Amino acid sequence: MQKYWPICVMALLCTVVVGGCNQMNVKQDANTTFEQVRDKFDAQKSYAFYGQTKLLTANSANANMVNFSGRKDGEAVYMNVKLSVPEENRVDNLSLLSHGDKLYTKHGQNEGWDHVAGDSPALHQEMNNWNPIASFQQIDDMKRNVRMLPDDNPKDDFEALGVVLDSAKLKSWLVAQMQEQTKPGAKVQSIAGREKPYIPKLKLAMALSEGNWRGTPAHHSGPTIQSKKQMDVNELVNQMEVEAEYTIHYNKKTMLPTNMTMSIRSSYDLNDQRVKEHTQVETYLQQYGTVAPIIAPTEKSK
Repeated sequence: MQKYWPICVMALLCTVVVGGCNQMNVKQDANTTFEQVRDKFDAQKSYAFYGQTKLLTANSANANMVNFSGRKDGEAVYMNVKLSVPEENRVDNLSLLSHGDKLYTKHGQNEGWDHVAGDSPALHQEMNNWNPIASFQQIDDMKRNVRMLPDDNPKDDFEALGVVLDSAKLKSWLVAQMQEQTKPGAKVQSIAGREKPYIPKLKLAMALSEGNWRGTPAHHSGPTIQSKKQMDVNELVNQMEVEAEYTIHYNKKTMLPTNMTMSIRSSYDLNDQRVKEHTQVETYLQQYGTVAPIIAPTEKSK
């Protein structure tokens, strides 16, 4: 009987080693696949995109919706953003155009493009919120875990990746956004045709987008209460819990992404209440290499 023990031990060791190797290969394959999709996307000179946000908390499905669409042409990116303002029964229509290192904006049907100054962070942040280029940069910088998702239909040309982002890095990013809006010297962004200064969305914590933490009055239909005193940003974010995951669908023949969903869950204390949010940002990508050209706007600096 003893002569069989070495054989059994060797068989067990082989099983453990092979199993471990298989897990490593799966993880390596997922990271490699993500890098292939990312690099193929980065190499595209033109494409179109569109999407929306959904606030899924409690009974507020579809609340605070943002709809966006646009296209990339070489170094230029055009985007139209429609921001729902239900308490005022209206929709803000904002157009943004990034050309080289410059950003331009126009509001509604205003035909003239205005140059956005570099010390006006609001519209730069809004552009990055919904720009798929910025989304892939965020994934690359903050990814903590990448995995292949189950293939529900192996016969088609599509597969999916799941990418969990690092919570600490997400919180640092949110702090940077909020501090940039309130730092000394930062200009309040005004837009032609709009009465109120522009406030960008904070997609990790949409209720904070209303600006209550700044100490400025704001209309809000959610659970927060207006405050008169500016809150400490670090203190607010330190007690926050936030997690986010991207689901990236791609064509396995071209390795180009077709759509991605960012799912965000956050909870934080604000004005003696615990605010909980579940938000999704859906982005669809199409028309690779076939979009209409983007014409650079005539300079009209404000």
